[in-house]
Order: sequence, then C-alpha cells, then structure tokens
Amino acid sequence: MSETQKYQPTPEQIAKWKRIQELDSTAFAGILTEEQQWKNVKELLDPNFFQKRLEEVRAYKEKLLKKVASAEEYEEILIEAMERRKRRKENKL
Repeated sequence: MSETQKYQPTPEQIAKWKRIQELDSTAFAGILTEEQQWKNVKELLDPNFFQKRLEEVRAYKEKLLKKVASAEEYEEILIEAMERRKRRKENKL
C-alpha cells in the first residue's frame, strides 16, 4: 500500500492565512442587533457623549506625545553617538 503524503503548506501560505484570520477577526458583516442600535443611539444622545469622547481623544493624544518625546530623545542619543564616532575616527587619521 502506498501512503498518502501529508499536506504541508508553504511559509507564504501560512503567512497569508494568518493575515486573513487577523482581518476576519475585525471584519464586520450584517446588521447591528436592535440592542446595539439602541446603545449607539443612547450614546449619541447622551449630553456628555462629546465630553467623554474628547477626554478619550486627549488621553490618546497624550500617550502618543509621550511616545514621540521618547523617540526624539532616542534620536538625539543616536545622533550624538554617531558624531562621537565620527570625531574619534577623524582624530585617528
């Protein structure tokens, strides 16, 4: 009897399937349930809705600004390191 070969997907296929699964997990299909529709309407009619959203946006903005500040500090460290290396190299010549 001959054995059937077990299917082995290529790494490219695995990566493609993984990406499809990631996209599927956030895909939206169909109509909102009535409960979800009412929840959305109540949120929009809430007099504090925009204030709450503004606070969320400001918190997110603050988080991003901290990341930018950190990246700028790291950028300066790298520039200084490159300049020190260049000066050392020039002094050796």
